[in-house]
Amino acid sequence: MARDKKIKNAFKRSDEHRKSKREKEQAKLARRLEIKKAEQNKENGAALKAARLAKNIPRTLDNTRHFDATSYLTADPATLRDMEEKAARASRMINGEDPEEDEESEGEEDDDEEGDEDEDEEMPEAGPSVPKSKAQRTQAEQEDEEVAEDDEEGAEEEEEEEQQQEIISDQPLLPPRILITTSASPCKLTYNFVDDLKNVFPGGESFKRPRGKGFEIGRVARWAGKRGYQALIVVNEDHKAPNAITLINLPAGPTAYFKLSSVIPSANIYGHARPSPHSPELILNNFTTLLGHSVGRLFGSLFPPQPQFRGRQVVTLHNQRDFLFFRRHRYMFTSATSATLQEIGPRFTLKLRWLRKGLPSVTAPDGRAPAGENDDDIDVSSDEEVDDAEVAAREKKDEDEAMAEMGMPDKQKKQKENGVIVPGLAEEGEYEWKWKPKMEVSRRTFFL
Repeated sequence: MARDKKIKNAFKRSDEHRKSKREKEQAKLARRLEIKKAEQNKENGAALKAARLAKNIPRTLDNTRHFDATSYLTADPATLRDMEEKAARASRMINGEDPEEDEESEGEEDDDEEGDEDEDEEMPEAGPSVPKSKAQRTQAEQEDEEVAEDDEEGAEEEEEEEQQQEIISDQPLLPPRILITTSASPCKLTYNFVDDLKNVFPGGESFKRPRGKGFEIGRVARWAGKRGYQALIVVNEDHKAPNAITLINLPAGPTAYFKLSSVIPSANIYGHARPSPHSPELILNNFTTLLGHSVGRLFGSLFPPQPQFRGRQVVTLHNQRDFLFFRRHRYMFTSATSATLQEIGPRFTLKLRWLRKGLPSVTAPDGRAPAGENDDDIDVSSDEEVDDAEVAAREKKDEDEAMAEMGMPDKQKKQKENGVIVPGLAEEGEYEWKWKPKMEVSRRTFFL
C-alpha cells in the first residue's frame, strides 16, 4: 500500500489486511480445485499430474548438494562418466577409428553372412516324402546328424554341471571371520556394545585386549590376518563411553576410522526382538561417490554374500549427509504388499574421518623401526595383564633381526604364512581421504 494511501486507523487497517489475506486464500483454493479437476480427466489427467510433480520438487539440502571436486573420490559420478566417455572418444579419434562406421560395417557383414547361409541351403523337392537309404544320404546330412549328437552330449554335460552347482549352492557359505576388540581398560558400556556387535556379524569373535607392550593395533591386525580373519574391528572409548570405531580389512587393508555417536544398546530399545543366528540381509543406501562405494564395499565384506532369508533379519546402513545410520530389524509380511518391522538393535551412528591404505604401522616410542616382525606369540585368549619384562626380553631377542631389515625394501619385509601375504610392521599406507574442518565450506557439501 502506498504511503499516501495508508489507512491511519489501526482497526480499519487490520480489517483491510484480513480481507486481502482471505481473498488470496480463496484464489489459491480455487486454483488448486481447478488443477485437481483437470487431473481427474481420463484423457490427459495423468500427463498433467506427472508434469506437475516433476516441476514442483522441493529444494532440500540433499537434492542441492555440492560435490567436492578437489578429489576424484568425492567428485560427481556423472562428471566422471562424461570425462571417461570424452577420453575414450578422443583416443578413438587419435587412433583413426570411427565407432559409427565400425557398427555399420559389422551390420553389413552380418547381413551378408545370413544371405550366404540362405543360398547354401537346398530347396526341398516336390512330391511324397520317401525315406532315403544310407547310401542316398548326402554328406551334409551326415554331418548334421553328427553335430546334433555332439549337441546332445554337450547339453547332458551342461545339465550335470548345473546339478553340481545347485548342490554346491545349497550348502551354506561360511561367514567371514571378524575379530572384535577394544582399547585398553574398557568400561562396562564398551563391553556391552562389543557383545551387540558380535551378535550382528555372523562370524564375529571378541576377545579382551591385554594391557602392555606387544598388543598394538598393528600387531593384532597382522596376527589376525595370518590366521584367516577377514576383518578387525576396534572399539575406542572416551569418558567411559564408546566414541569411535576402527575398521580394518584383512590381510592387507584398507583401514577406516569412524566417529561413533548416538549408541543405544539392544537392551535399551523398547519392545526389541531377539536375534537369531541366521545371516541377515544387507541394505546399503545412498552411497553415490567413489568414496561412498569404497565404504559400502568395506561394510559389505563383513557379511556373507548369501543371506539366510528364513531368519527374516535385515541390516540397514543408510547414508544421510555423510552420517551412517545403522539399524537392524526383523520383518514379517502381513499381506502381499505390506510388512511390519520389529527392531532388534543395536542402534548407532557413524561418520567417516579418514580412509587409509594398508594396515596400521607399529613403531617404537622413539620413532625407530619396530623391535621384531614376529607376532606369532600373541595370545589373545589371555585375560591377564602381560609382564613387561617378558615382552622386553622377547623384543630384545628380535632386535637384531629387525635392525637387519631396516635396509631392505618393503616388498622383502612382507611375511607370508598359509598363502597369506601380510605387510611388515613398519609399512604404513598413505591416506586415501581425510576429513578436515576447512573442507566443509557449505552445508550442502557432502563426500559420501
